[in-house]
Amino acid sequence: MSRLRLFLFKQYFKIHVFCLLMIVTFRLFMNVRVGFLLWLVIVISACNVLIGLATKTYFLSKDVYTIVAASACFSLSLISWRFLWVALAIDLRNMSHFLIAMLLFAGVTFVITKLLPHRKRRPRKSGRLMRKLRYTGWALLVFLFFYQVVLSYLLRPNFLTVLSLSVSHVNLLVIIWTYFDLKKLHRLQI
Repeated sequence: MSRLRLFLFKQYFKIHVFCLLMIVTFRLFMNVRVGFLLWLVIVISACNVLIGLATKTYFLSKDVYTIVAASACFSLSLISWRFLWVALAIDLRNMSHFLIAMLLFAGVTFVITKLLPHRKRRPRKSGRLMRKLRYTGWALLVFLFFYQVVLSYLLRPNFLTVLSLSVSHVNLLVIIWTYFDLKKLHRLQI
């Protein structure tokens, strides 16, 4: 095995350790149920961690490297899939809170514009309606600005989404690299 593949073998080993740590994080901090797929990740990653600990890196064979690399891609895919679902559930809850707050604020703004005194010079209803809609639009814009400031700097709900998307993008790069690496490895006659 080349030095690059020995280095990659250690990185695949670290991916399996990461998968096991993510299962612990899911269970302890995110209250995610460990279903069949996550148990499968636990078994696969635990076996590969044991293989990684038992294998001397300079006696690494093609088959062991292939098993550890392919199973790292599989385990990381299942972890990133579950991670994206957790982030989506949190984002949907935040979006529903945002929608309720936006509707309440729009209702309050519309009631306030209804109570404002009307000028007698414009008897047309369309002018009154346009003015109310203009007030509502500007008030909604101010509301959106301050709501986004509160979300971005105080609550920070998007951190988990960014983290889960980062894990899934890294997973995609690992799958692409592993595919071409294993294809090249098994094409060589050693």
